[in-house]
Amino acid sequence: MGRSLPSSLDLSVLGRGNASTFLYGESRPVVNRLLYAMARAVDPNPIWVDLGPGSLGRGEDAGPVELGWVPHERLILAWDVDRARPQNAVGNMALSSVVRTDEPSDSVARLADFVRLAPIAQEVISRVDARAPRRALAVANSDRVRGDYPNTVDGVRPIVTALVEAPLCPLFGAQGVPGPGRMAFSYVFEVRAKDVVHWEDGTLRIEKAPPGSSSRVGHELALADITGVRAVFETGPGSGQNP
Repeated sequence: MGRSLPSSLDLSVLGRGNASTFLYGESRPVVNRLLYAMARAVDPNPIWVDLGPGSLGRGEDAGPVELGWVPHERLILAWDVDRARPQNAVGNMALSSVVRTDEPSDSVARLADFVRLAPIAQEVISRVDARAPRRALAVANSDRVRGDYPNTVDGVRPIVTALVEAPLCPLFGAQGVPGPGRMAFSYVFEVRAKDVVHWEDGTLRIEKAPPGSSSRVGHELALADITGVRAVFETGPGSGQNP
């Protein structure tokens, strides 16, 4: 069966409503650059969380952080992975000391979801002004803490919901094939590209989209046809430019 290449995707739709996005692929540099393009389409000044540990990319392997695209005030380096792990035990202990027996169950559930969030997520949420427009939050290299999180939709959904209610527009990037928990996000995409050098041969497969969306599940789009994507792949090391 041949690939179906429909019209270009407007990446700004990823920021509409309470949308959340999960992007994955085999090439980490490709995923991270495309994640940056998606975040910028939603918010010209996205918050960027980079999960570690990992060595800095060089040459074509360089990502948004190494290329200097993310200013210091919007960059959170979480290369100490303990900061990116959920706090289930701590959360249970904290709840037992602050929750009243007459507290509404929905309020308790929201509080539980928050205190069990990883410290890095709580830090990001604390920076957000709930009265301001929704901010884009890009979480790069989320696969590096994959084993610390639930692998089911029901397990991942509270994390996504807590970020959306912050209010943030979460966009997660991961290398490799993730588990079924990715389906807790509104949009799920797989980028298929060998590496940054061959990005023009790559495609973006739509694995999930919200009901009523113009994005058709199962279709593949040529990366080169998606507005805003070319700049992140053609702006390389030493260019002194920010896409």
